[in-house]
Amino acid sequence: MVSNKRIVWITLLLLITSYFSISNFILPVPDSQSSSGFSAKRVSDDIKIISKEPHSSEHPAERERVRSFLAERLREIGFDVEVEYYDSIGNIYASLPPLYSVSGEEPTYVLLMAHLDSRHANIINGKTHYSKGAADDGYGLGVILELAKGVVKYRDDWSQGVKILFTDAEETNLGGIKMAVAKRGVFLSDVGFIINIEARGVKGPALLFETSPGNSKLINLYSKARFPAGYSLTSFVYNILPNYSDFSLIKEEYSGINIAVIDNLDYYHTEKDSFENISLSSIQHYGEQLTPILKSYLKENRYSDINYLRSSADSVYFTLPLFGIVVFSAIGYNTLNVIVLLCFVFNFIYLLKTNKIGIFNVLKTIIKLLIVLFFVVAFSWTGSWLIALINGASYKLIGLAHLRFDEVFSIICLILTFLLIIMTFKKIIKDNIYRLKEYIISSELILLVSSIIIFSITGENFFLLFPLIFSLISRALKGYKFELVTTVFLVVLLLFIVIPFIYSLYIALYTGSIFIPLAIFTLLLFSILPALYSVSTKLA
Repeated sequence: MVSNKRIVWITLLLLITSYFSISNFILPVPDSQSSSGFSAKRVSDDIKIISKEPHSSEHPAERERVRSFLAERLREIGFDVEVEYYDSIGNIYASLPPLYSVSGEEPTYVLLMAHLDSRHANIINGKTHYSKGAADDGYGLGVILELAKGVVKYRDDWSQGVKILFTDAEETNLGGIKMAVAKRGVFLSDVGFIINIEARGVKGPALLFETSPGNSKLINLYSKARFPAGYSLTSFVYNILPNYSDFSLIKEEYSGINIAVIDNLDYYHTEKDSFENISLSSIQHYGEQLTPILKSYLKENRYSDINYLRSSADSVYFTLPLFGIVVFSAIGYNTLNVIVLLCFVFNFIYLLKTNKIGIFNVLKTIIKLLIVLFFVVAFSWTGSWLIALINGASYKLIGLAHLRFDEVFSIICLILTFLLIIMTFKKIIKDNIYRLKEYIISSELILLVSSIIIFSITGENFFLLFPLIFSLISRALKGYKFELVTTVFLVVLLLFIVIPFIYSLYIALYTGSIFIPLAIFTLLLFSILPALYSVSTKLA
């Protein structure tokens, strides 16, 4: 049997590794006020002024105060600034060309973009909220001001120029960017790269959550970032969220990236989006990523071609905390999927022909594991529906926030899922080597089919593919001299790949969709428990 001592060991390894993979220790430490580099503390000074009061479309005087402050700050930095009004909408356009042109040609530009308005009246649980816009989009405005101040220091080395667009009325049907496209097409005509800075929360890592189509060259540029954080799959997820940004309107025509913090949806578009709740580490994370990207784009002559970042190919990428971003070409990623499929099929046929597994036992085990998966999904979905009912809120699949007890419910779901999988694993194997093999094959089959389905829908499946790869490798390591050390290393690596994605998916979709990250977590545990069990037998 799987002893309690082994369960404790397995639990501790999972808990410690998972905690460190998503904790804020991976975020950069905010630089001091006197730092010569990007300083989140200097950014916070600007945010304090910007978020003094609500400045939504319902607050024209307060919005004008913010607009005037931003225009003056840009002029102080050295930009040519123009404020253009379209009835009640007022955009800020700023530009600074390079001192020297490349081969006498007209320069191309990087466009830094954020919106200056805060959220208008938002009724939540019967209460009207007016956000002060400290994060959304004070983060974007403040970060861009600090970036602009930093890049002018090496203007002598620029091959490209910098443009800044602070749009108005983003929260009101993207009014500002629509006016910019319709009325100021010339301002955008020489832009080769767009960086849009947003916030859908107040804390956590600043994620690259959306790119323009054909992103392979964009991701090559983004890989220069310090502390990069992003998932190509989030572009697909963002398209189904009930949110849009200025970048959404123009991403088909311009090469660019969209970056935002997404943690703590309960503060998003509420009065809690205030200066008191900003995260200096998150602000610093924006700067640490974007500073080297801007330096590369502004200095390198190749980007003088306005179409340089355009591509017909997309990259598959995901974050590996502490190490950076892992990037695959579409061809390379598809090839990896085919190789894994063939490895599994050949191995499965071999095990059947050598009578090392029984097909009927495998099928029975698959049914048991699918029942567990179904129970996890059904319980968590039903629970989220009940939590909404208790709070007097209408259930919705995406963005179900501002609920009492939702965090407690999420923790309970996670604990129950873990315990259910452990108990199922204990019952199936019963220290029988053949049942353990059949369990492994069964979990791999479920992972394989799930991977194929997800890949056919989204074009990627790394959060399922790598657990499958891990399971195949761990079987191959059986009896290897350094099996213990290698297995533990691979488990930690796998958790660092998948757990941050699961957490990001949860905070993006929130309580109504908790069954989705829990289902992925279940499949992850299916894949690693046999290896952890084998390791625990050596440590027992």
